[in-house]
Amino acid sequence: MADASIFGFISSNMVTLILFGAVITGLIVVLISVREFSKLAPFAYPNARIMARRGKMLDKKQIVEIIDTKRLDDIYNLVGEMPEYKKYIEKYPFEKAMDMHLAETHELLFKISPDKFKDFFESFVSKWDVRNIKTVITAKEAGMDTESIKDIIIPFGKLKKETLNRLMDAENIDDIVDILKDTEYYDILNDAVPLYKEKDILLPLEAALDKYYYGKLFEIVSEASNEDEKVLHSLITKQIDIINLKIILRAKFEGIEFKDIEDYIIPGGYQVSEWKLKELIDAEKITDFAIKLEGTDYYDILSDTIPVYEKTGSVSALESALDKYALELGRFLSKRRPSTIGPSVDFLTRKEIETKNLKIIYRAKNEGFSPKIIRDMLIGG
Repeated sequence: MADASIFGFISSNMVTLILFGAVITGLIVVLISVREFSKLAPFAYPNARIMARRGKMLDKKQIVEIIDTKRLDDIYNLVGEMPEYKKYIEKYPFEKAMDMHLAETHELLFKISPDKFKDFFESFVSKWDVRNIKTVITAKEAGMDTESIKDIIIPFGKLKKETLNRLMDAENIDDIVDILKDTEYYDILNDAVPLYKEKDILLPLEAALDKYYYGKLFEIVSEASNEDEKVLHSLITKQIDIINLKIILRAKFEGIEFKDIEDYIIPGGYQVSEWKLKELIDAEKITDFAIKLEGTDYYDILSDTIPVYEKTGSVSALESALDKYALELGRFLSKRRPSTIGPSVDFLTRKEIETKNLKIIYRAKNEGFSPKIIRDMLIGG
C-alpha cells in the first residue's frame, strides 16, 4: 500500500509539473507572438497600401509595348492611360510628369510610414530640395532661361514656392546662394563657392549638397539597433560609397587633387574608406579604378564598364553603372525584412526604377535609338 501511495503521489506531482510546464510554454509562445505582432502591427496599414499601389505598376509586357512604339506621342498615350500617371501626363512635359509622380510616391511613403521611420522617409521628401537646387545651378551655368527651368523643377520638398521662384529667376551662382540665405543650405554652398570659382566647375557645389543630405541620412540610420534599421543602414552606407566614388571619378576626370575635395567626402561609407578614395584619385589613370576596388561590391560594376569609358572618354558611363547599382540595392536589401520595412524599401526602389526607365525610353526614342538598344539601356534588364 505504501508503494502505491508513493507512486500515486509521484504521478500526481508529475502531472502537476507537466501541466505547469505546458502553461509556462504557452505563456512563452503567447509572449513571443505578442512581441512579433507588436513588431508587425505598425506595418500592416502601410504595407497594405503599398501592395495595392504595387499592383498598378507596369509589367514587362507593358514596358515592351512602350519600347516598341513608333512615335513619342504613342508613349504619351500609353503611359497616360495608366491611372497612376494620368494626372501628371495631362499637366506636365513627359520627364517632369515622371518626376512629379515619383515625388508624390515619396510623400505618400512619408505619410503612411510608422512613426519610428518617419525621419527616414521624410528625408526622401527633402531630397527634392537638394535636387532642385542642383537643377537650378546646372541650368543657370548652361544659360537656360526661367521658363525652361520651370519645366525641370519639381515643386516638392521643404523649400517655399516663393524661394523656388526666386531661384529660377536668379542671374548667377552668387544670386542663388544669397537667395538661400535663410535656409539650411546657405552655409554649405557659401563655403563651396571659392573652389567653384577657382576651378570653374560645379562639382564643389554639387558635392557639398550631397554631403549635407547624406550626412543627415547617416545620422538617422547610424545607430541600427534592430534588423529593420540594419537594412536601412546597409542601404544608406552603400549609397554613400557610390556618391563618394562618383565624386572621386569626376575629380580625377577634371584634374582636381584630393586635398581640394576631401572636405566633400561623406563619412560613413560601407566598404570604401577615405584612404581608399585618396588612393583612387592618386591612381595614374581612371582605368586603374576597378583594380584598386577589387574585393568590394564595386569591382565588377566598374570593370564591366571600363571598356565603354575607354571607347568614349567620358566618365558618365561609369557614373551611370554606379547609379544603376544604387537603384537596384533596395530590391535586394528589402528581401531581408519582407513583413516589416521591406515592402516600403522595395516599392520605393521599384518606383524609382520604373520612372527612370520610362525617362530613358522617352529620351532614347527621341534620339532615334532602336528597341534593342533601348532594352539594353534599361535598369534591371
